[in-house]
Amino acid sequence: MKRIRYLTTLLVLLFTGSTGLWAQDDTFNPADPPEPEQPAMRLDLRVTPSEAGSASGSGRYAPGKNVSLNAYANEGFRFLRWTNASGETVSTAQNFTYTKQEGHEQLTANFVFDPDAPADPAEPKTIMYFKLALTATEGGSVSGGGSYLADKQVTLRAYCDAGFDFDGWYDPDGNKLSSSTTFDYTTTAHHVMLTGRFTFNPSNPAEPAEPTLKPKHNLTATCTEGGSVSWTTQRLQEGQSVTLTAYTNDGYTFLGWYLNGELYTKLTQFSYTVTTEAVQDFEARWEFNPGSPSEPGMPTTTKHAFFLMNKVTKPGATVKFPIYLSSIKTLTDMTFQLEFPEVLTPDFSQVEMSEKAVGYSVSYTKMDATNYVFTLTGGSVPAGNAALLVFTINVAEDIETAQNYQVKINQVSVTEEDETVVTASTRNGRLSVYKNGDSNGDDEVSIIDAVMVVDCILGSRADNFIEVAANTNDDENISIIDAVGVVDIILDDGSTATQQSPVKAVDPD
Repeated sequence: MKRIRYLTTLLVLLFTGSTGLWAQDDTFNPADPPEPEQPAMRLDLRVTPSEAGSASGSGRYAPGKNVSLNAYANEGFRFLRWTNASGETVSTAQNFTYTKQEGHEQLTANFVFDPDAPADPAEPKTIMYFKLALTATEGGSVSGGGSYLADKQVTLRAYCDAGFDFDGWYDPDGNKLSSSTTFDYTTTAHHVMLTGRFTFNPSNPAEPAEPTLKPKHNLTATCTEGGSVSWTTQRLQEGQSVTLTAYTNDGYTFLGWYLNGELYTKLTQFSYTVTTEAVQDFEARWEFNPGSPSEPGMPTTTKHAFFLMNKVTKPGATVKFPIYLSSIKTLTDMTFQLEFPEVLTPDFSQVEMSEKAVGYSVSYTKMDATNYVFTLTGGSVPAGNAALLVFTINVAEDIETAQNYQVKINQVSVTEEDETVVTASTRNGRLSVYKNGDSNGDDEVSIIDAVMVVDCILGSRADNFIEVAANTNDDENISIIDAVGVVDIILDDGSTATQQSPVKAVDPD
């Protein structure tokens, strides 16, 4: 009964306008019958790039109806124009009144990435991840499951309990894929569950609970006259990451780090991942230059900038979090430090590179629970604006909501084409997390949120309206379906908000 009452109220709001529920100023005139209306036709709104902002005003309208359309730019983007399905400019005004035409229509709000200089960013591709679920029968355990891109090679491992043998890896149809406890599986373009099967064998001793450790190699760092380094010879496993730093004395100029005699990077500090090479000897080199002050000697005038985005999301969502680079010159090696909230750490195995960033090798070192040093070597990125890296962040279902989680970038060093090492300006970003259905961001889902959704549909968008949270079905439009979704969330939660009267929930002032 509650659901019926709430939905009836929403329908009244939708067809009469929400403000009409609180105050009716129209004068009843029985001698003035309404004009016959033409059938309402769909008006769809889109935004490009998708993370640049949002738009309101979509819905069903009769031809000739005047519709108030509004575009809202996210930080770091600038509105350009409205275009129709043919790509023709309809208006350059960010907010304007559009007259509905015949038939279904689609309009697009076009934005441009504009930190300081106007230019279109290279947007990251839409990437689809597929769940690889692993289960095990009695007698052992398995590892390697997760969410992966299609056609990615993933190493799966099985560990036997005492008295059990490993039988093999099986797909859902019962087909045996491998008998090896270590299995390199190629992911598919759909969700899959694999089972590791074990058989009882009391004469079999327990297998080791951990996989065989990777080989170790000596990593050596020495230096010429002119400075010092923060490293001595250590024996490290393949795949382990470390940070190497060079310190320059007065009167010397740093030439770069050389790996086995070849220039590796001109950055004084960088992150390095141990490879399979038997010899990995680094040497920091300087040359005598009596007119050179001690480093760091970066110029104070910056020509390059790194920008983090502000994103709004919900518990349980997967967020693509890009780092944008704006540069007036081609850049090669670079290093920077990122600080992520401990509850929103990215999956570093799924870091995507921009198509404009060519040939880079990416490594990182975890400094503590929240700070990471990233180093990009061996590649280049041209002048302009581009999404340099894109991280995948899986938001936990139980994360604290109605919170802004800041992501910081600092300690940036970049190398220009002429091998000059300079710094760059930065702008931090954040991830704002709200409950699904919490349209006004007060961390409660109530009938007020449903009313705000109806207001948005009718073209009256409140300043505190949170579109991502209001879009309960996660499609591209705010519609009455989302208002119904809010009501369903209220009733499912069984919160005290469901006991409020729809009329008393809104302040008419």
